[in-house]
Amino acid sequence: MQVFGSIIWVLFSVMIIVGGVVGCFTPLEVVASLAFLLPIFLCVGGVADILYYFRVREFAGARALLFSGIFNLLLAIIFFSMGVESTSATIVYFVAFLAMFRGMLAFVYAFDLRQLHTGAFWVVLLLGVLNIAVAMIFIAFPAIGGITIGIMVSLFIVLFGIASLLGWWSARTLFRP
Repeated sequence: MQVFGSIIWVLFSVMIIVGGVVGCFTPLEVVASLAFLLPIFLCVGGVADILYYFRVREFAGARALLFSGIFNLLLAIIFFSMGVESTSATIVYFVAFLAMFRGMLAFVYAFDLRQLHTGAFWVVLLLGVLNIAVAMIFIAFPAIGGITIGIMVSLFIVLFGIASLLGWWSARTLFRP
């Protein structure tokens, strides 16, 4: 089960990165499909975070993982109940909020990693700051066009995938038999 969990984590991260890169080349399709797929992604990510929490609950940063999972599930329920039309109308602000939230989580998690004396501290910290910067851009310029939104969302997805891979890299010893 430990190896399986590690494989799932890496595959999920790589799929997120590939999806983000593809989205950079098809930004209009990203915006159109995001309104439909967003609650599904949030639900799957939330369940995965909660399951991983139970595996690593005694380690530093585990509570942030549980909080992230519960938060993602709550957002998924909200967006499922709103429908596609309302979701697409609020997508810019949602993406800004999600980027800000993920950035703050990465910022806190980076300092947990620092206690473990791992080199991933600086990279996770930088990714957290980048997520916060993306959020501020979305809030300051809510009228950004669909193409820009698609590209920025795709880049955010790539950053999230990279952060997930770095999380796996830092925690990979937990999955060794």
